[in-house]
Amino acid sequence: MYRILPKKITEKTVSLPPSKSLSHRMAILAGLNRGRTVIENFLCADDTEITLNALRNMGMEARRGGDRLAVSQPIERAREGEIYLGNSGSSARFLLPLGAFLDQPVRFYGEPRLHQRPFEELFAALGELGIRFSASENSLPATVYPGKMAGGAVGLKNLRSSQAVTALMLAGLWMDSDLVIHLPEEIPSAAYIRMTHQLMARLGLEVESAGKQVRVKAERPAAEWNYTVEKDLSAASYWVVLGLIHEARIILPGVRLPSLQGDERIFSIAQEAGAEVVCHPDRVEIQGGVRRGLDLDCREIPDLVPALSVLGLFSPAPARLRNVSHLSYKESNRIEAIQQNIAAIGGSSEYREGGLTILPAKRYRGAVISTFNDHRIAMSFALAGSRIAGIVIDNPGCVSKSYPGFWRDFEK
Repeated sequence: MYRILPKKITEKTVSLPPSKSLSHRMAILAGLNRGRTVIENFLCADDTEITLNALRNMGMEARRGGDRLAVSQPIERAREGEIYLGNSGSSARFLLPLGAFLDQPVRFYGEPRLHQRPFEELFAALGELGIRFSASENSLPATVYPGKMAGGAVGLKNLRSSQAVTALMLAGLWMDSDLVIHLPEEIPSAAYIRMTHQLMARLGLEVESAGKQVRVKAERPAAEWNYTVEKDLSAASYWVVLGLIHEARIILPGVRLPSLQGDERIFSIAQEAGAEVVCHPDRVEIQGGVRRGLDLDCREIPDLVPALSVLGLFSPAPARLRNVSHLSYKESNRIEAIQQNIAAIGGSSEYREGGLTILPAKRYRGAVISTFNDHRIAMSFALAGSRIAGIVIDNPGCVSKSYPGFWRDFEK
């Protein structure tokens, strides 16, 4: 349990952790590169350690020194027949197709919540590409057998996670022929697909996107890569919201815009709410409070929704967060988690037709916040505790999934 003591914030400087999304992608690309890869500012957190340990068990050779990761050998010769993935949906979806490139069958498994999360769109695509696997009820555990992925065209339908697209894009590098992915009309979190595309392009890999189609050239990379991971802009959302609800000045050193991350949108949202955002060459500064209620399409920014929900508690008008239904399939059912915790502190919210509306109240009460072992729920409702007496976070350690230093930064 972590009891939060309210305090007035006037100014705060926070050095954000490295991007979790980019650290995942770079580690996996390094595991597919026959040349040497050096990654600077690699995130040290539970999820990225899961990805890194899995890649090592799949045959990757890597040396770690602080936040520097040097990779000298790709995957292929598996060291283990079972790969543990915790509750990291990113790790699971990105790594699962790569099991086909190993020299022995590998069983992928994780925590009970991971076994409840949807994998059917990825399984369907792997089946189309000729990969043999066995799974129960369209989720993990799943065993992938060695084989060739022919490449060619594959279609995705009823997409509930953009991670399936990224998974195929990464695996496409080792397929026998170029991969063409046909996307459905509705794509949740499409910004993450653009992130994967832009990152691969920066590394000199041939990727094309046009309309609802993505093409990846089948060519096993053998390059010398040196890459520095950006600051995590999903993590930035907590401090931006903290600044808005306290009308404080927030300084984020090392943040440079534009970014590969779609969650850079948090800064334009801050401006819409009434704050001033100033971008310097070496930092971003935010100053001001929330002056108006927000009406936002959140299809591409699901990781911002918990923090934006807390912002809505202190807005002068209801906050409408549209297109959030895919939050049901995250580390927790985040829609239910947000609504349950808002009710616990005496607030109210409404969810209908894929939209979540936060209705601000004149006063709130202290309560134990149920995190559902979800890092973003814990960090977001900690912000509420800076304004509401008696807020207790029931599982503070879950923040280590993406931001191990959160409580240190929160207390500064």
